[in-house]
Amino acid sequence: MEKKIEYTLKDLTVIWKPETCIHSANCIKALPGVFKPKERPWIQMNDTTVEAVMGAVDKCPSGALSYTRSTVEASIVPVVEDQELIKVNLIDNGPVIVLSALEVTHPDGTVEIKERRASFCRCGKSEKFPFCDGTHKK
Repeated sequence: MEKKIEYTLKDLTVIWKPETCIHSANCIKALPGVFKPKERPWIQMNDTTVEAVMGAVDKCPSGALSYTRSTVEASIVPVVEDQELIKVNLIDNGPVIVLSALEVTHPDGTVEIKERRASFCRCGKSEKFPFCDGTHKK
């Protein structure tokens, strides 16, 4: 079972999956006063807003960081012509990031559910292929 660590601020709970993290540091760049990898706990949300944390978590390319909210309005998904809008980001010399819940069927037939996003390897060197593990940086 994948390890998950939760951090809570008001109605926001940030979930961190350390084994999924590719150490892009997008969270640290977005909110260095909240994401402090050299301290414990490394996520410290006391002096920030829920919106700022959500914005930083949304920049996580691997899905290692995600969040839930205890309010109903947070579960609203943008819809375009009765279909869910799916965002795909192509990172220069990096992964393809799909920002949506998705089901991935592997060549052996196993199915994996990604809750909020997935980063797919484009260099072919990832040990977690088809997902990016940050190997392209080396």
